[in-house]
Amino acid sequence: MRILRGLLGLRKPRVRLHAASAAEVTPTQGLIQVHYDVTLAGGETAVLEVFVGDGPEPALRRPLTAGPEGSIRDWFALHGHLLPNGPASLRLRVLQGDREAAADAVTVQVSNVGDLAAWVRSRLESRGTPLIVADACDSTLYDYADASATAWFDRTPEEIEAHLAALARSGAADADEIAGLRRFAENGYVALPGAIADEHLGRLNAALDHVVENRVKGYAWGSSERIESLHESYPAIRELWTHPRILRMLELIFGAPARPCQTLSYIFGSQQEHHQDTIHLTPFPAGRMCGVWTALEDVQAGSGELMVFPKSHRLPRVYMADHGAPKVTDGDWSTFGEVIVPAWTRMIEEQGFAPTPYRAKAGDVLIWHENLMHAGAPRTDMEKSRRSIVGHYFAEGAIAYYDSSGMPGTTHQV
Repeated sequence: MRILRGLLGLRKPRVRLHAASAAEVTPTQGLIQVHYDVTLAGGETAVLEVFVGDGPEPALRRPLTAGPEGSIRDWFALHGHLLPNGPASLRLRVLQGDREAAADAVTVQVSNVGDLAAWVRSRLESRGTPLIVADACDSTLYDYADASATAWFDRTPEEIEAHLAALARSGAADADEIAGLRRFAENGYVALPGAIADEHLGRLNAALDHVVENRVKGYAWGSSERIESLHESYPAIRELWTHPRILRMLELIFGAPARPCQTLSYIFGSQQEHHQDTIHLTPFPAGRMCGVWTALEDVQAGSGELMVFPKSHRLPRVYMADHGAPKVTDGDWSTFGEVIVPAWTRMIEEQGFAPTPYRAKAGDVLIWHENLMHAGAPRTDMEKSRRSIVGHYFAEGAIAYYDSSGMPGTTHQV
């Protein structure tokens, strides 16, 4: 019996594979992320194969090497535009030599609708973009040079005016909306004064009071840190995330329904250095993402005001690959700061762009172009708060990813 126990103790752990995706439950547009866990013996090697539908050949074949603990946790993403809408079955298996050591299956729900989605699908097909992204989402996967994708607000002044005139003639936008769209195209942002009602502001501030009092998500009083995804826990913030007036203006900008991606909440000013969102919340095609900033109190001088650089949305878009920068991993932004931030600085200095403080009133909303340069001013009075909530939105049918980190993005149906 002792010998048998000893032999059993020497047996290698059984290979295990588990795969899962949020798209198993929620129909998903754009990139569909699938997570997988593989358990091997420490130091063992294997191969992961992923089959899509009834395909006889794997759409992904990826070598695996287990660390000392034997566990491998990773992801891949599907270009859902290259699949029919509806359920898509995935078969995953782990091979050791010619032997199938473990297997699992996932069915994801694909949903890419509208004219923009059809355009994206055609461009992915013509470029030969792979169905599966296995390492990092990157700008080189997409044809940003295709001028047919240029958004109306990134075209010539004559084309912009023609677009606005067409909206006016058709009755698709009223005079105030047309004026706001013109400001967006000219300056790279548009303000919606008093868009949020006082009653809603009260509930939003009560939500942030609760966050502060209970140190939700580890928030430390007085810090400039942002608090992510509070819309998941606070109804008032979710209502802001899907506010009809905000969604209406975004749909006029995009020419397609807007789909929210995330929320960031601030008690004090962010003090974030100048940047374009393009590299952090990256759309394909370009222009199909906007940031939305809502003031929950009157913004005071010295509180670390939001700074915008009017007309800077016309600057070149900056992507990691164009500057030979590696993706940000493990929270290490040092190379990003050494390569990308100086590129932004050179552009604004060479073109003479200067920041303008945005001193909003409580309830004001600012919508900005994904390529607008903006920043958080230094807090010169550390006692002054600057309560605000930021949301980011992509056009329905677009691809969303994070070029800085290489991760796929997720948008939500309203």
